[in-house]
Amino acid sequence: MTVYARPGTEGSKVTFKPRYENYIGGQWVPPTKGEYFENPSPVTGEVFTEAARSTSEDIEKALDAAHAVAPAWGRPPWPSAR
Repeated sequence: MTVYARPGTEGSKVTFKPRYENYIGGQWVPPTKGEYFENPSPVTGEVFTEAARSTSEDIEKALDAAHAVAPAWGRPPWPSAR
C-alpha cells in the first residue's frame, strides 16, 4: 500500500492555499460579502482550506467580465487571419 504525506506537510505531493477566492476577469477576487465556507477532507473530516461563498452579486461580476471580452472570443490571435 502506498502512503502519501498529508497535504501541507513535508514531502507532500499536493498543496493547498489556506483560502480560495473567485477568479473573475483574470484576477482573484474576494467574494462580495466576504464570506467563505470551510472545505473538510472526506478522509479525516478536518478542514484543509476555505472557498469563496459566492452570491448572485459575484455571478453578475463574472458575467460582466465575460461579456466585456466576448467580442474578442471569435477572433484568431494572429493579425494576418483577421
